[in-house]
Amino acid sequence: MLVSVFISFGHFFSFFALTGALVLQLALISESLSVETALRIQRADKAYGLAAAMVLLFGFLRVFMFDKGADYYFSNTYFLLKLGLLVAVGLLSIYPTLTYLRWNQLLVRGEAPELSAQSVLRLHRLIHYQLIGIIGVLLCASLVARGYGA
Repeated sequence: MLVSVFISFGHFFSFFALTGALVLQLALISESLSVETALRIQRADKAYGLAAAMVLLFGFLRVFMFDKGADYYFSNTYFLLKLGLLVAVGLLSIYPTLTYLRWNQLLVRGEAPELSAQSVLRLHRLIHYQLIGIIGVLLCASLVARGYGA
């Protein structure tokens, strides 16, 4: 069914967009930020949030309306691990998002936020942990697709 193909494509594309937004944040975060760079980081974080919502939407459609059905997925150990990793990645994204939101008042005044070396390190670590979690999600997805964990 062609609709199923587009749902799968949307799921994969959203996942790649999510990863790209994270990598962009990682590349832009530094101790000395310009207003424009801080705004780019905020836009990348918004893209990350939108892509995460799309991953969940397309994933929900795949599990409940297309592919193998909810019974197959929810009885699969690797699918459950994949869901757990997605939750962990989402939780790890809270601190960076809150950090970027705190910049709003400064940015409205045209002032660039200043980050300490410790803050940059913390943000970099959290983004690296998210990327590692995403690698785990991709591994689990491959295992589920090939029938492991059932």
